[in-house]
Amino acid sequence: MRNRLPFRKPQLVVLLAITASALCLAQSANPMYRVTVTHVKPDMLDEWRDLQRNEVIPALKKAGVKSQTVYRTYFGDPYEFVTVVPFDKYADFDNPAPITKVLEAAAGARLQARTRKCIISTNSYVNTRFADLSNIPDTPPEVLVVSRYRITQGKMQDFQNLVKSDVLPLYVKAKAYGIVSQRGFGANPNDVTMTSGYAKMADLDLGPIMTRQLGAEAAAKVNAKFQGIRTPVDRMVRRRVADLSF
Repeated sequence: MRNRLPFRKPQLVVLLAITASALCLAQSANPMYRVTVTHVKPDMLDEWRDLQRNEVIPALKKAGVKSQTVYRTYFGDPYEFVTVVPFDKYADFDNPAPITKVLEAAAGARLQARTRKCIISTNSYVNTRFADLSNIPDTPPEVLVVSRYRITQGKMQDFQNLVKSDVLPLYVKAKAYGIVSQRGFGANPNDVTMTSGYAKMADLDLGPIMTRQLGAEAAAKVNAKFQGIRTPVDRMVRRRVADLSF
């Protein structure tokens, strides 16, 4: 036994290292996004959009921001815009805001003041996508149906297990866009969103993806499994705004 111990220890160290690496990869595989919800004054809508398109977006691109996607709420508050920007790590926010990198202080202040005049309110939060619960085809959707749920305390893992076993396979089979995300800083961490993507509004006439795949009766049985695990909060339909996204 004594002769075997020196060989077991290195093997154990290697095993622990591999396990730790796998855990780190699993954690980093869940992309993070800063989601900003902006409510625009109805009478200032055109001015706000012009500012975003002609001044804010060019400054963001010049500052090195790689992408942002903007959605406008279609069924819900029609003056609500949701901006989604990916980020790698929280340390990114220790750097100056992107616009301040490329605009002089006075010019940046003027742009911010003009933007503030156009909006009623704005707030942001972190959204983390569950990569292993999501299906993302190559073609990005133009229309999103976003269902927000509040997960019962202590039931988050049960929720994830059910999505993985009963919901995700249907989206994979249908080659449909389906995203499951959890809110973080700036929001209630017990809130998750289940987002279905469609190419056009007419696709909504065909019914939910789960119902298309299983039929109404079987789909109702799947939804019943979530009883006591999730509580609906709201459901929105949003459309991608092409000229504000890059």
